Amino acid sequence: MAGVWFGSTAYAQEASAREAQAQLPLDQREVGWFDPTRVDPSPGRRLRSFATMVRPLEGNINAITKQGSREAYISPRRRLTYGEALHAIEACSRLRDAKEEFSAIPLRVGECRELVRAVPEAYQRTPRDPDLHPALQDLGDEINEDIREALFALDDPDHYYPGVDDGIEPVTDDHVKLVIWAMQRELDRELRPAEGQAGMLTSLPAAPLMELPWHIQRALAERRRLRFKQWGIGRQQWEQGTWSLWEVPCDADYVSRRAARLNAA
Repeated sequence: MAGVWFGSTAYAQEASAREAQAQLPLDQREVGWFDPTRVDPSPGRRLRSFATMVRPLEGNINAITKQGSREAYISPRRRLTYGEALHAIEACSRLRDAKEEFSAIPLRVGECRELVRAVPEAYQRTPRDPDLHPALQDLGDEINEDIREALFALDDPDHYYPGVDDGIEPVTDDHVKLVIWAMQRELDRELRPAEGQAGMLTSLPAAPLMELPWHIQRALAERRRLRFKQWGIGRQQWEQGTWSLWEVPCDADYVSRRAARLNAA
């Protein structure tokens, strides 16, 4: 019994320590297993992307590696915070190879076919269309927040929803139509059954983006282009299918709008 009692106490202490760490901002939080899908208002645009891609090395809690790798990037004598680890890779010449690995990250994961450049007449759906890289979860959340705000216009035709006048490449009418079609495809995808669960669909249909007033559709497409730019992703990165962590602004005060909204609820 004594052994069980001490084991339970140690487990409780470890869980308590993990919970305490989770309350710290990322620049003060020890490298662990950061999940950007959770409501976590910790600030830092580049830091949050970085934290999604690194973890402790299995068998050596002090060492830091990239998700999916078994080789240590950094092997310090003590555990580093996410802020310290990011700074080390940014600034240390001995970690040049590690830094290079964060310079050309796949933009999309999943089944990636050729880019769709116009609304197709007959689109063949797949069980899963490509997703943004997990480290771009905040970017996806920002776009979802823009969609959520745009949908108020379905009930209120006078809903104020400004677009983007400066700082982005002009958006053509055809591109607006493509963006709205692609967003609708993603919303519809959420209604598809998971593999092996045919017929298990939600009873609510996806929001009809194409029923939004045209000026709202245009503003939504412009905002989407701006969001990508805020993560250092433009036409070149989109067409090449890669992005660089080092082109994401540091933006140390950035907090995900979704996290801020849900944390305040």
